[in-house]
Amino acid sequence: MSTEKKDVLQTVLFHEHERLGAVMTDFSGWQLPVYYTSIIKEHLSTRKAAGVFDISHMGEILVTGGRAREFLQYIMTNDLERLKPGRCFYSAMCNEQGGTVDDCFIYMFDVERFWIIVNAANIQKDFAWLQTHAGEYHIAIHDLSSRLSKIDVQGPLSADLLQRLTAHDLNRVNRFDVFTAPVADRNCTLSRSGYTAEDGFEIYCDNRDAAIIWNALLTEETRAVPVGLGARDTLRIEACYSLYGHELNDTTSPVEAGIGWVVREKESAYIGKDILLTQKKQGTQRILVAFRMIDKGIPRAGYPLFCEGKECGTVSSGCYAPTLGLPVGLGFVPVKLAAADTIVQVKIRERLYNAQVVQKPFYQYKGVM
Repeated sequence: MSTEKKDVLQTVLFHEHERLGAVMTDFSGWQLPVYYTSIIKEHLSTRKAAGVFDISHMGEILVTGGRAREFLQYIMTNDLERLKPGRCFYSAMCNEQGGTVDDCFIYMFDVERFWIIVNAANIQKDFAWLQTHAGEYHIAIHDLSSRLSKIDVQGPLSADLLQRLTAHDLNRVNRFDVFTAPVADRNCTLSRSGYTAEDGFEIYCDNRDAAIIWNALLTEETRAVPVGLGARDTLRIEACYSLYGHELNDTTSPVEAGIGWVVREKESAYIGKDILLTQKKQGTQRILVAFRMIDKGIPRAGYPLFCEGKECGTVSSGCYAPTLGLPVGLGFVPVKLAAADTIVQVKIRERLYNAQVVQKPFYQYKGVM
């Protein structure tokens, strides 16, 4: 999709972002807020209280039919037998070479009805991939993305904030539960999940209800702040969560990207199974590591990594981490360089800056289980 302004998409909350004075940017073909006040303030507000995110650019694909679970068992690396109605989990879709078509969340409503939550840049690609492999299963696949808006509420006060707006007892909701409930008197589908390593909820609603819910979440009483893509990125980097196009792509496997736990030894066949299980058992030539900067410099995606004077890898994501108060990054290196305390260098503007490999994640999930 062209990223010229006339072709860039807007969520139904675009004018709300303008009203709040957001700095906007083009992301995956969408015009989205980077920040409203500052990335650091929004990041720390989410860690300490609650942040509200417009994630309506994400895609929602509905899969229904008597063989829907069997189909997803073939398409996904994670084990659908482990997923129960009213629950969701993380998975990957891989190609025959073990590369990642997309990483996604799967919502199970019942044995014949599922949602797949996919990355914005991959909606059309994923939809085509699913259709290509659906033939013999006699299922229905529908792209709901243009009809739904998605608003995330994240942070230690997110449950208290949301409880003000719903009669549903959130004390009975566990992490990764999926449920339907009114929010601000509008019908919604929700999950207790998120992309920040904090407790939180993801809210799906009809487009016409999005502004009502958004504004209800951002009253003075809620103590919540709107949060843009900038802090969404720094929050997920601190948690070492993957971002498609950075840690994952069509030529990078989940095992290489450090999420081999979504690759399961299922009895049934699935796309890429043999290669992926071999990688889990025998290892890969490269692996994703986390590192903190020793010298003063901020790593960015695409910067080369060096070890003992030789280029050895690439930064996939990097930022100043507000919670930690220092620059950190993620990057791919040969397995022999992946041990904690290994010293590597990041090439920033023709200079090498020292960094230390550390155990993932930088910031551990804090929330209900």
